[in-house]
Amino acid sequence: MEKQTDTIIARATPLGKGSIGIIRISGNKVIDVIKYTLKLTYIKPRYANYLSFFYKNKIIDKGIVLWFPKPFSFTGEDILELQCHGNSILMDLLINDIINIPDIRIASPGEFSKRAFLNKKIDLTQAEAIADIITANSKAAVFSAMNLMNGKFSLLLNNFKKIIIQLRVQIESFLEFNYELNFSFFCKKILIKLEKLSKYLINIIKYVKNGIRIKEGIKIMLIGPPNSGKSSLMNLITNKNISIVTNIPGTTRDILHENIYINSVPIEIIDTAGIRNTSNQIEILGIKKIFKEIKNSNYLFLVVEDQISQKDLSKIINDYLKKFIKNIPIIIIRNKIDITNNLPEIIYNNDYVIIKLSIKKKKGISILMNFIKEKITYTNNIEDQFTAKERYLNSLNLIYKYLIKGKKNFLDTLSIELLSEDLNLIQKELDSITGKFTSEDLLNSIFSQFCIGK
Repeated sequence: MEKQTDTIIARATPLGKGSIGIIRISGNKVIDVIKYTLKLTYIKPRYANYLSFFYKNKIIDKGIVLWFPKPFSFTGEDILELQCHGNSILMDLLINDIINIPDIRIASPGEFSKRAFLNKKIDLTQAEAIADIITANSKAAVFSAMNLMNGKFSLLLNNFKKIIIQLRVQIESFLEFNYELNFSFFCKKILIKLEKLSKYLINIIKYVKNGIRIKEGIKIMLIGPPNSGKSSLMNLITNKNISIVTNIPGTTRDILHENIYINSVPIEIIDTAGIRNTSNQIEILGIKKIFKEIKNSNYLFLVVEDQISQKDLSKIINDYLKKFIKNIPIIIIRNKIDITNNLPEIIYNNDYVIIKLSIKKKKGISILMNFIKEKITYTNNIEDQFTAKERYLNSLNLIYKYLIKGKKNFLDTLSIELLSEDLNLIQKELDSITGKFTSEDLLNSIFSQFCIGK
C-alpha cells in the first residue's frame, strides 16, 4: 500500500542501454541515500556534483549528482537524482541496493507527480500536462501541453472562479443586509454577471474542444455507396495510393486507416466498405465493422455521386446512418460534378454541410481542404492553446447546465437562495477539474497512466 511518508525511488529514463541513466529519489530518506550510496554527509544543493557511486561499499560508477532540498523541488520533498551510465544492470544494482535502506521503496507509476500535486506544487491539470508532454505526437501537441503545464488553463478557470466567488459574496451579503439594497437594482446586477459568466464559459469550452483535437487527433470516416469515390478521396487527401480503386462494386471490404497532419493536428482518415444491400458474406462483415467504428469517429464524410436523387440520399441517411449515430456531424460530399456539369461549391444548411466536387478532375478539392483546415482543425491562436481531456469538457458542460438552470430559475422565481445553491455546485465542479475537490479513485486513475519515474 502506498504511504506518502515512504521515500520513493525509480528510473527517470527509459529501459535499455544509453549513455546516461537517471535514478530519482524523493522523500525524507534522501539524506540516508547520500550517506549510503555516495559515502558523504553533505553535498552542495542545486549544484552538479561529480561523485562516485558505491554498491556494497565498492565503487560501481561515477556520475553527476543533483540534490534539491525541500520545499524547493518538483515534489516539494527532498529530491536526489543520480546520473549514472545508462546500463540497465548497473541501474538495477544501484536501485536494489538503495531500497535496502528502511522505508525506501520503488515508486508507483506517476507517484512523483502525484506527490507534487498533493504538496500543492502543481494542480491536477498541470500534473496531467506532464503526461501529455511525454506522449505528444505533434509539434502543436508539444507546445499545447507546455501551455497546460504553465497554467494557461488553470488561469482561465481561476478567473472564472473569482467571478463565481464574487457573485456568491454579493448574494450572501444581500441575504444578510437586504434592507440596505434595492432588490430590482440588485437583480439586474446579478443577471449582468450571469451573462458575463455564460460568455466566458463558452469561450473556455471552445478552448477545451480545440485542446482535445490537438491531443487526441480527429477521426474522419469516409462512408457511402460503392463506387461513389471514397477510396479515390482517401488517396487524394492522404496523397498516397492506400485504397484500391476499381469500377467493381465492393472492392473495399475492410477498414483502412491513414494518419496525416493538417494545421499540426493529427487526423486519421478511415476508408470503409460501400454501404449497400448485398449477399456477399465478406462484404456484409465489412459493412458491419463500419457501424462498430462509427461511434469512435468525430466526423462522417458521406461520399455520394452528384447525380443521386434526394430520395436515395435521404434513404442512406435515415435507413443507415441515423440508426447508428448520435451527435456526429455528417458532411455530404457530392462527387462527380464533371458528369452533372455542376460547379464546385460548399453549401451550409440547417442539417448538413454539402460540398460539391470532382475527385477525377480535381475540381473543388481546395474547397474541401479549406473546410477541414478552417472548420475541423481550426485551433484559434495556437500560441495560447493548451491540450485538454474529455473530463474537462464533461465538467464544463455540467457547469454550463448549472449556470443556465440557475439563470432560468432566477428569472422565473427571483429566488436568490436557489441561485446561490447552483453557484455552489459550479464552484465544486470547478475544483474537481483542478483537483481541489477530487476523489482518491480519480487521482489513482489519472496518475496510474504516468511513467514509473514521473
